[in-house]
Amino acid sequence: MSFVLSTAWIKDGKSDRLREWYEELGRRSDEAFQTLDNEGVRQEVAFILNTEHGKLLCVFLEVEKDMAAADQAFFSSPFEMDRQHRAVMDDTTEGGAAARVHAEFMYALRNPADGEREVHLP
Repeated sequence: MSFVLSTAWIKDGKSDRLREWYEELGRRSDEAFQTLDNEGVRQEVAFILNTEHGKLLCVFLEVEKDMAAADQAFFSSPFEMDRQHRAVMDDTTEGGAAARVHAEFMYALRNPADGEREVHLP
């Protein structure tokens, strides 16, 4: 399992379009889960961070293999939803879907209420 924080600057005036897209993903969750399965993504959580430099899209992902494998599946996906997702990212973020910047992974701790604790290091 691998953890990734993917970031992209949101273009001026495009944050509402991005929010609308994420709401649509929630409504079309069956399709979204199908694309996540194809990419080997077990968890995806998106945030918009308002900074003094602009709005930053931050997406936390938990992937089965690594981000390169997930990206390869995403960019060669047969699913219409992935094509739509790429188009929205291209429209709303600086550099588009291919220009995301990934943060350096430092560590992860899992502390489930009723399960075994886990430590993940690079």
